Amino acid sequence: MISRRRLLQAMGAAAAAAGLPSAWAAYPDRPIRLVVPFAPGGQSDIVGRVLGQKLSERLGVPVIVENKPGASTLLAAEYVAKAPPDGYTLLVGTSSMAMLALRQQGTPVDMRRDLTPISTVAETPYVILGNPSAPFRTLPELIAYAKANPGKVSYATNGAGTPTHLVGELLNSTAGMKMVAIPYKGSGPQTMGLLAGDTQVSIDGIGPTDTHIREGKILLLATTGTSRTKAFPNVPVVAETLPGFEAKGWLGLAGPPRMPREIVDRLNRAVAESLAAPDLRERFAGMSLEAVSNLPDEYAKQIVDNVDKWARVVREAKIVIE
Repeated sequence: MISRRRLLQAMGAAAAAAGLPSAWAAYPDRPIRLVVPFAPGGQSDIVGRVLGQKLSERLGVPVIVENKPGASTLLAAEYVAKAPPDGYTLLVGTSSMAMLALRQQGTPVDMRRDLTPISTVAETPYVILGNPSAPFRTLPELIAYAKANPGKVSYATNGAGTPTHLVGELLNSTAGMKMVAIPYKGSGPQTMGLLAGDTQVSIDGIGPTDTHIREGKILLLATTGTSRTKAFPNVPVVAETLPGFEAKGWLGLAGPPRMPREIVDRLNRAVAESLAAPDLRERFAGMSLEAVSNLPDEYAKQIVDNVDKWARVVREAKIVIE
């Protein structure tokens, strides 16, 4: 989703920058390192490599992807937060990284204050999945069953305190029901738990479960975006049953703190131009991602709003995130 307003603003910033002398006028003049907080092969890694190639074409320098998995994305975040603010070390940030601010003991890198937002890159809804043998086949049927059987429906998550856990708690509070969260160590194990019937419901990202859904091994009850997905246009969004419900994961580009505005704007324009490319948008769509570009201040607000929203869920559900 790249609006005409967004592109006009980027073009205006480019024109303004072109008329101003700056110490950063030659940026970039050497390779840029793009740090991904996960191992090679995953969704974030693929997004980083696809975006990195497009940025390289537009900026005229190599963009080298460097994977730094570990410590729930903190290893990569700390590495970038401590890098020189010269625009040559960037980070693929995620909504789950922003939510590290909700940990009881805090976090050494808080995306709201310790990184420079550049632009959102992609968004994706979560999915509400059901085991085919469960006594419900739609979201309204799940809600009715869970209300009639409080505490007897379990839902699988990526782990305690993860976005999928909090989406489930938001669903509980919005629907007035009580499903029990069962934490797993990632999408693979939780999907296996759902397939085995160890849980009746699972809340996950759409990408990791796409194949099982299409093969009919698990039911897709609803998605959590504001509109139906192109991948599954016949599947309703939760808001069709519970008006106002919305939850999305996102990926974005950020840099070290105190980056010069000229560099931030240069990178922001390059992201907007990259995400407008049809082949990139098609590649993202194949991973159930929507290419989304916005201005740095808009991305900063998105991060703050994301943390505030899930902080309310944590408080209301009395969740302790270690």
